[in-house]
Amino acid sequence: MDLVRISQVKQTKLVTIFRLLERINLDNFAEFEIITKREQKNGMYNLVLDLSETPALTSIGVRAIVVIHKLLAANGGNPLKLAAVQPSVREVLSIAGITKFIEIFDTVDEAVKSFQ
Repeated sequence: MDLVRISQVKQTKLVTIFRLLERINLDNFAEFEIITKREQKNGMYNLVLDLSETPALTSIGVRAIVVIHKLLAANGGNPLKLAAVQPSVREVLSIAGITKFIEIFDTVDEAVKSFQ
């Protein structure tokens, strides 16, 4: 099974969407980082991480989000948004302090539009 499904939307800015298809764990964390770096090398700057199929998040999943945020924010700005986050995952992100520096949106469309 694929770890993420990648798509792009072009409105005012090009936005890449990673739909997470598996829960991030120790076995696939490195793959997730490689995918992100590859897409960044290919010009990805604005990213929406769609967590609609992620019912739970472990500490390595939280770490993955922080690593992606740092990779993308190295050039300045806040180019990572989270979307369709389930309540239990939102609570974990809030406790971990992620919600202080990464915006969360109810839908992917709202997250994409926020890059305008």
